[in-house]
Amino acid sequence: MANDPAAEPASRTASGERSHVKLARYEIVRELGKGAMGIVYLAKDPVIGRLVALKTIRLGAHADDEETKEFQQRFIREAQAAGILNHPAIVTVHDIGQDDASGTSFIAMEYVEGHNIKEVLNQGRTLTFDQIGDIISQVADALDFAHAKGIVHRDVKPANIILLEGHRAKITDFGIAKIASGAANLTTTGQFLGTPNYMAPEQIKGAPVDGRTDIFSLGICLYECLTRRKPFGGDSLTSISYKIVHEPFPPLHEINPQIPDGYEDVVAHALAKDPAKRYQRARDFATALRAVVRGERPVRPNEPLLEEETVVTRGGTERVPTLEVPFPEAEEASSPSSLGTKASGAAAAAAAAPSISAKAPAAPKQPVALRLRKTLTNVRTLPMWRRRISPPLFLGIAALLLAGLFGAVAAVRSKTPVVPPADTAKAARHERERKLRGEATALLRQGRVTDAYAKYEELSRLAPDSPYVTQMLQKLNRIRQQEEVGKQQIVQAKLKFDEGLALYNERKYPDAIARFQESVGMNPSSLEAAEYLKLAQTEQLKLEAARSTRSTKTTTPPTRVVSNGSKTSTGGSAAGGVGSTQAVEAAPSQFTTVFAHPFTDGRIVVRAGGDIVANETLFEEKPARLFRRASRSARPINVTHSVPAKNADVQIWVTVPAENINEHHVLPAVRLKAGGAHRLTVRYDKPGRKFTYELN
Repeated sequence: MANDPAAEPASRTASGERSHVKLARYEIVRELGKGAMGIVYLAKDPVIGRLVALKTIRLGAHADDEETKEFQQRFIREAQAAGILNHPAIVTVHDIGQDDASGTSFIAMEYVEGHNIKEVLNQGRTLTFDQIGDIISQVADALDFAHAKGIVHRDVKPANIILLEGHRAKITDFGIAKIASGAANLTTTGQFLGTPNYMAPEQIKGAPVDGRTDIFSLGICLYECLTRRKPFGGDSLTSISYKIVHEPFPPLHEINPQIPDGYEDVVAHALAKDPAKRYQRARDFATALRAVVRGERPVRPNEPLLEEETVVTRGGTERVPTLEVPFPEAEEASSPSSLGTKASGAAAAAAAAPSISAKAPAAPKQPVALRLRKTLTNVRTLPMWRRRISPPLFLGIAALLLAGLFGAVAAVRSKTPVVPPADTAKAARHERERKLRGEATALLRQGRVTDAYAKYEELSRLAPDSPYVTQMLQKLNRIRQQEEVGKQQIVQAKLKFDEGLALYNERKYPDAIARFQESVGMNPSSLEAAEYLKLAQTEQLKLEAARSTRSTKTTTPPTRVVSNGSKTSTGGSAAGGVGSTQAVEAAPSQFTTVFAHPFTDGRIVVRAGGDIVANETLFEEKPARLFRRASRSARPINVTHSVPAKNADVQIWVTVPAENINEHHVLPAVRLKAGGAHRLTVRYDKPGRKFTYELN
């Protein structure tokens, strides 16, 4: 066909566009994704009305009929084998088939809603170490179930592990890798089938694979989930393959010292280059992970060859090599002693069954080699310890044993075996790192930043290449600098407050107001300075009002009553025209501060020149009631104050101790018009932790 039917089963509408219709009896709903083998669709089974995931298989355009037929047979065989897997952590295969119209082969699998581990890691979603251990152990249980059925996955990777709600894991695409390997000669691109980053050394070498191959790939998935890095990275397929076969992976504690120590042993055991040194069963892998999650040390088998044998791949060209044991030569069998033994054995057999020997015809005499071959073919051979050996051979073996014994005794007497000392320093260092991490975390929870900084400094000397420790030191250093500056400002603010209090007691209210304003500017969270500032402003207004009243009384001219009862001033006209000497004061400016925010702690202070136009807390207290505890809620700010008309800098302070926010911003040379209304709007961007200011 001109268009690949496996890639896009569709028909053309009247407008020439493509619209998805059906694949066999399944109704296509939409496309879910594309892979190396074909396209995955969300489809509906009209027979029982359930949604399924249809994975189509793309064949090359140049495949001949014989190759296509061979692939179809292999496809059906492997898909049927995957269909017998019924496990809670395995995506179930419901159906396999082929669309008659397009010749497209497909697998109908269980449709599950969730995200695969690759998407979770790329999105940066947080998974705790315990959650990671639980997820990988679920997948290991599923692999052990499949291996017991004789099926090896061959392509275990994060993209094939789906994470459902409640951190339940399901693994998909069983048998797909083997189907793909059978169709490798039918592809047109010649791509490298499989995922090189997650292959085991035996896969790269082209050796036979078994369940331990899946364990290696799952170990890489565990490493990547813990560190967000691949253990064997590279820029090319050659580089990646070389590292997987020959180079060790970077230790976990060098990337993140917070990873529990037990994971190091589990990953090292799962990623052993030699399959005989890995976990021999996936269930052993799962058991070790669950022990780490419980806080226990994982149990590692001492001798894998004595453990239960792993399940090997069935079928195909991967055959287990046979072991040929050499037998004694025919000349040794024809020796007099052996012939005598056989003759006596034959006589005993004839005596035990006379009727049979009498009726049976005489067997023709055969060569000794032929008789040995027939005996070895039809009769189980005797154990080595019951066979007769020649005296020279016996004496030679005894001499060798005695020589080895004497040599061993001499070696023991000559020198004491040197027992390699245990690396106690390394173990103590790891224990010290773990203890320091716990102490620093506890100090941060108590708000003791300086003490926590000292712990991280010591930890950086033990693990100088840890990016996490370096990042924490930089963060804590910034917090310490901010606290130091804040402490200095608080000391200066206290001095200004004391000066203002002394001036307030001396009734020098203008000077006291200036000192209190400086104190509030340096420490906006000081409630005492803010209250005294209001008191000083109130007293100053009282004094100015009293002076204005006295001035009005002294300058009012006497009045006289005329005949019509009206009062007139002796010094001028009744209307107070040209002769009036009263001064008209300039109208003040109205300044409004608006601040909508999410904070339940802190204060905002706004000052226009020497006048404070806003000094408000950002929260309101809700008292405790019968079934409710006392709490705080965010309080929107919308306050208006009158200030004299002038040109001045507008300064804004926002302090939120709970969020470690100490914001200070200046709007220079703002003109406050007489009788005018000004509105300052403060906004806070929570994701970016930034403030914006707008003055109208």
